[in-house]
Amino acid sequence: MKKFLPKTLTSQTILVLFIGLTFSHLISMAIYSSDRAEALTQMGGQDTAHHLSNIARLINQTPTDQRSAVVSSINEPGFNVWTSDESPLMHDLSPSPDIHYLRAYLAKHLSATEQPLIHIRVHKSTQERPNDNASDSYMNWLQSVAGIRILNVSLRLDDPKLAGPWLNFKIQLPQSNFFWSGTSLLSMLSMSFAVILLSLWVVHRLTVPLRAFSHAATRLGKDVDAPPLAEQGPLEIQESAIAFNKMQERLKRMIKNRTQMLAAISHDLRTPITLLRLRSELVENEEERNKMLATLDDMEKMIASTMNFAREDAKTEEYRKVDLTALVASICDDMSDAGRAVTFEEPEKYLYTCRSLSLRRAIINLIDNALKFGDTARVSMTHDDKFITISVEDQGPGIDEDKLDDVFQPFFRCERSRNLETGGTGLGLSIVQSVAHAHGGHVVLSNLDQHGLRAELQLPA
Repeated sequence: MKKFLPKTLTSQTILVLFIGLTFSHLISMAIYSSDRAEALTQMGGQDTAHHLSNIARLINQTPTDQRSAVVSSINEPGFNVWTSDESPLMHDLSPSPDIHYLRAYLAKHLSATEQPLIHIRVHKSTQERPNDNASDSYMNWLQSVAGIRILNVSLRLDDPKLAGPWLNFKIQLPQSNFFWSGTSLLSMLSMSFAVILLSLWVVHRLTVPLRAFSHAATRLGKDVDAPPLAEQGPLEIQESAIAFNKMQERLKRMIKNRTQMLAAISHDLRTPITLLRLRSELVENEEERNKMLATLDDMEKMIASTMNFAREDAKTEEYRKVDLTALVASICDDMSDAGRAVTFEEPEKYLYTCRSLSLRRAIINLIDNALKFGDTARVSMTHDDKFITISVEDQGPGIDEDKLDDVFQPFFRCERSRNLETGGTGLGLSIVQSVAHAHGGHVVLSNLDQHGLRAELQLPA
């Protein structure tokens, strides 16, 4: 059920407003229809009582031998009048909420001396026997389809010589229209159309700052020096924009301070390293002297790698559009010309907006790792609607499954020796991941089925 519900804020707001206003409209229409039906019932009961009381007075004043002719002249389609010695409703009474209006009005319109016994019944006719007249047959057919309400009234005439007779009426009442009519349907559609248009306008104005937040957050993940977010819109949005801009400033300051600190440490370490290198030259034991110099070289490499990693996080290189296929091909060609076993399955030309220098370094790090641990590197590049994937495969031993995530941590090395030539500084994949994150992408490592490792640099298309 949840998969059919709207996902966006705009569609959810419109749905809530539409459902709420539709229900309120239906309830209002039902209340109005009920009040209208009650008012019409009272008015109809008063008119009917007035009409019946006039007929009753007329029949009372008509001589007995002329009553049949008068009664016949009163009859018309949907309004039947006849006399009988007994009331046909004497043993067929059923209560109805409508009859108390008619009974009260009849009692009011008939004088005290003319006030007869009153029997009333209202029921719904579902079928009528058709008459010979074509129009009557059509009316009866309508009754059978629509269910016409029938009003039966029986009044005892004021005849001093007889205990009766009874004056009987059979009247077809107009069927009350349900509030769900064509007019009400048109009203609801008009209301829904107006609500949707108004909701689209209002929600669009409210969600524009939210979309700006989303774009700003994505941009900040790629470039910490991106322009600040515009502080406009409703008060809550302005406050959020101010907080976002302050967070961005703190991030910029933190990265800058860290880079300056590492630069200062690197500079300060170079002096004692240089002094140690000079002093090592005074060591007479050649073997010890070579070991000390090798250790100092390793220290310089580690410092340089650390500085490169810090600078990569604080990179301010601008984005520009390049031919990504040509960029990867140039790297592979340079390494292949240098005698390294690198192959590239070159696809068609693909233009991509990126930081080309940072991306070039990340690709070189992936290929270097493949050559270091697997002797060969097979490079390929694919793209779809979501990602551009640069894949590097080697024939090395791979990485334990439980360490596939740990290798992205700075200074983590699967090779436990202290030799920087074989184990490296542990910053190569960390730099690759930093570059991928700066472009809004990520790095995925997976072991091949036979042996070897696949490293995929996935960038958003």
